[in-house]
Formats: sequence, structure tokens, C-alpha cells
Amino acid sequence: MFTDKQYASHTSMLVQETASLNPFLEDLAVSANVEGRMEALTTLLHSRHVLSEVAIEQGLMFETDSASKKEQVINRLSASLSVRQVGKDLIRIDYKSPNPQGMSQLLETVSKHFVEQLLAPERSSIKESERFLREHLSLSSMELEEAEEALANYRTQHADALPEQHSANIERLSQVRQRLIEREAELAGAKQSLGSIDQQLSRTNPVLTRLEEQIVLNRAELATLMSRYTEGHSKVLAVKRVLRHLEEERAQVLAQPESAVSNHDSSALLQQQISITESNGEMLIVQVEALMIARQRVDALAEEVSQLRSLASSLQRQVGSVGEQEKQLRILNRNLRVKRSLYENLLTRYEMAQVTGALGVFEQSDRIKIIDRPYTPSGPSTLPLWMFVVAGLVGGIALGISLAVIAELTDSSLRTIKEIEDIAGVSVLSRIPPLKESH
Repeated sequence: MFTDKQYASHTSMLVQETASLNPFLEDLAVSANVEGRMEALTTLLHSRHVLSEVAIEQGLMFETDSASKKEQVINRLSASLSVRQVGKDLIRIDYKSPNPQGMSQLLETVSKHFVEQLLAPERSSIKESERFLREHLSLSSMELEEAEEALANYRTQHADALPEQHSANIERLSQVRQRLIEREAELAGAKQSLGSIDQQLSRTNPVLTRLEEQIVLNRAELATLMSRYTEGHSKVLAVKRVLRHLEEERAQVLAQPESAVSNHDSSALLQQQISITESNGEMLIVQVEALMIARQRVDALAEEVSQLRSLASSLQRQVGSVGEQEKQLRILNRNLRVKRSLYENLLTRYEMAQVTGALGVFEQSDRIKIIDRPYTPSGPSTLPLWMFVVAGLVGGIALGISLAVIAELTDSSLRTIKEIEDIAGVSVLSRIPPLKESH
């Protein structure tokens, strides 16, 4: 009984997660999840990709070899390698070979590839997460800028109609309406004064000219005072008295016929007419100037009233549209708030991904700790020959005894007289010996 000698070597490694044990770095650590990935790691160790790289590095095969030879080398390595978890974070890789030469080097290469595959998902996930977050962070930044610009443009275009300006717009509208009422009153007075001046110019009586001029001036002054004070104010009452007195004098002059004047009065009136006639040219100039001033005032007041009405109408629209403006602002602010929250969340996650990646690089050298380094076995792992001989003898004896016992237990033949008597229940009278056949 001979068997081929087999040599066994192994290496064990501890997957340390030091950051997860640090309360300050616990939320930044990425677990290797050895227990959950053990089956996948075993399959990966026996994969053609890993074993091909190991065989090429160790010179067991070359790229120019035939496919059948490569298949033989890969199958032999796959049958010789095994990996198992012997603790929570402890992994052991075993390798068996009929030749002890090069076992430590091959197991070292296998360990290197196994560690790379063990940490590859962690590195890949961190890099992919960082790239994903960087791309979406750029998009989110652009969307945030667009939302901020949309809100800024809307507030600029509707600066006078914003909800925070509503109270100020109402107060301003009230002031504009009050000023419009005052200017409309002044305009009415100015138009009345202009009509009086036109009527005055249509007459040729110089005496009435003075009276009309005084009446026009007092009416204009009364209109101004009425826009500022009440009717019972002393200044208003004084102007009304003067105006009433002038109107009475004008009425008397217009109602008095020329024949009713006495000789004494006629001479005095004649002297007054002569004096007025001498200054008639100057009076006409004064009347024309007064007419121009009155018309300019009417035009100015009409323009101001038109502007005030337009302003009041605009303020009224702004006050009336405050609900729509507030609704649109809420939509823009909500959109901006969502975009900013998303951007800040992505930025936080991106910075954490960068820190996590830096942490992985920092603790990379201490992440995998080799407990048992690969070694070259000094002797075969199979049992010696004498142990196989002893085991064969012991096994043969045990097998023979077992077969004899089984044969005895299963044999139903009758061999003694007592057995026949026990079965038949009667005594045996005689026994016939075996007869030999005669030739």
C-alpha cells in the first residue's frame, strides 16, 4: 500500500477595522463584511481570472501555452487551494502540493491577489461614490444657481409689488389719492379763473378790467386756500369777503346805465375814464399775461392730475395683485429651498466620501495583518507507510470478525439433535449417517 506524499502550507490574515472601533471615526469607516462575503470570496479565489494571474506570475504557465495545458494548471491549483473563516475577522488559506518547492512563493502570490480582491469592493465603492456625488453635485450647483437667479430676477422685476411692500403701497396709494383730490380742486379753480380772464378780455370797459383782475386773483387764492384749509378758516373767510365785495362792485358797474349818472358823478367818472384810457394799453398787457399764466397753471395742473391718476391706477393694480405675487414668490422660494437643501446634502456626502477615502488610504497598511506568513513545509502532511499497514491489518481483522458474526446470525441450517428436538417437539430415535455414493 503506497500513496503519493502531500505537503501542506497555509497563511492566515486578520482583517482589522480599526476605524470602526474609534468613536470619532466610526461613522466614516467602511466595513469589509468578511462573514457575509466569505462564500463569494471562496468562489473568487477559485476563479480562472485569479488563478491564471497566479500561475503566470509563478511561471506555472505562459500566455503561449495551449488551452488544455492552461486548464490543467488552473484545475490543479483550484483543487490544491482552499479558504475558510476561522474567526470573526480571521481568514486562513490552505495549499497542498506533492512538491514542497515554491509553495511559500505561490501562497504569497495567492494571498496578495486575495487581499486585493478583499479590499477591491471597498475601494471601488468609495471611488464610485465620490465620482457619482461629484457629478450630481455639479448638476445640483447649476440648478441652485438657476433657482437663485430666477428668484432674484422676479424680485427685481416686481420690486414695487412684493408682499413686503404691500403696507407701504397702501399708504402711498392713500397719499396719492389725497393729493389727487387737492390737485383736482386746484384745477377746477384754475379753469374757473381762466374762464373769468377770457370773459374779462372780451370786454372793453377798463373799469371792469381792474375789478376782474382782482376777482381772478382772489379766486385763485381762494382755490389754493381751500385745498389747504377748511371753509371756516380765517384766511378763507377774509378772501371770501374781499371776493364778495369785488363781485358786488362789478355788479353795480355792470348794472348802472350811463344816463343815470349825475353831472358831478359824470365829471368824476369822465376823469377816471381818461385816466384809465391812458393806461389801457398797459392793462391789456397785464390781462394777456394773466391769461397766459392762468392757462399755464391749468395745463400744469391737468398734467399733474393725469400723472397722479396714472400713479394711483398703477398702485391700485400692485395692491390688487399682491396675492398672485405672494403665490409666485412662495413657489420660487420653495424651489430654491429644495435645491439648496439637496445641494448641501450632496456637498456633505461628497466631503464625507473624500474623508472616508482618505481614511481608507491612511489605514490601508494596517487593514490586513498577516498572522501566519506562507512557509515551505519541512515534511509531508500524509501519514507514514507503517501506519497504513497497521491500519490495513486492523481493518482486515475487524472486517473478518464482522462477516463471521453476520454469517452466523443469518445461517438457518440445523446441525445438532437438540435443535431438531426443540423444533419438532419429539425425541430422535436414530440418526442415519451420511451415505457415500458408490461408483
